[in-house]
Amino acid sequence: MMKFKNSQLLTKILEPALEVWLHSQLDAVEGLQLEIASSDRELMGGIIPSLVLKSHFAKYHGLHFDQVALTAENIRVNVMQLFQGQPLTLLNPVPLFGKVRMTQAHLAASLNSSLLQSGLKDFLSQLLKSDVIPDLKWQEMILDQQQIILKGQRLTATPSPIFIQAEVTLKSPQKLLISPIQVEGFDCQKFPSSVEFDLGSNVSLEQLNVTETAIFIQGRVTIFPEETASNQGKITS
Repeated sequence: MMKFKNSQLLTKILEPALEVWLHSQLDAVEGLQLEIASSDRELMGGIIPSLVLKSHFAKYHGLHFDQVALTAENIRVNVMQLFQGQPLTLLNPVPLFGKVRMTQAHLAASLNSSLLQSGLKDFLSQLLKSDVIPDLKWQEMILDQQQIILKGQRLTATPSPIFIQAEVTLKSPQKLLISPIQVEGFDCQKFPSSVEFDLGSNVSLEQLNVTETAIFIQGRVTIFPEETASNQGKITS
């Protein structure tokens, strides 16, 4: 459903182009609602002063979320090229402010996400103090109060279980603090007491709340024109 403020002809023309662009950025989206605040004069200059986005469910690079509520301001797009049949394109970095939720069910469905698997691999590299990660398969991620529990299996001749339990909090808007950490099933006998995860300069979190049923995230993420999937967080000690 699309709502408009100061609704004019150009604003209505923007609707299908914006919906196509949003669907191209997401694996899936349900219950999408957009509210655009703009006038024809502003759109002639390629400016969307305000955009509110809500969705019952969204899937981004394999990560599942719901209760999506985001706002953006001063968005610049190639409006005039739309009349030539070209797709909508962002012309400037756009900070998105808002909140999302990832439930226990969403987390289970996201387990094979390339983004999540990459983050887990980086985490293990720091935890084991080695770039060589044993062959393993993650089987389950369980939420607890401010904690995440990982269960998996080492893929050896005689498969053996692995277990990691850690508290996850915000150290800063750009960094997660993973501490304390309990580890079982690896050959290493001594593990670091804490690991920091760098979310990247395009992310600034205000809240990260892990409960027994869901992860609640609130903050800002900046979307760049022609953004690639290479902007991922990094692990630091």
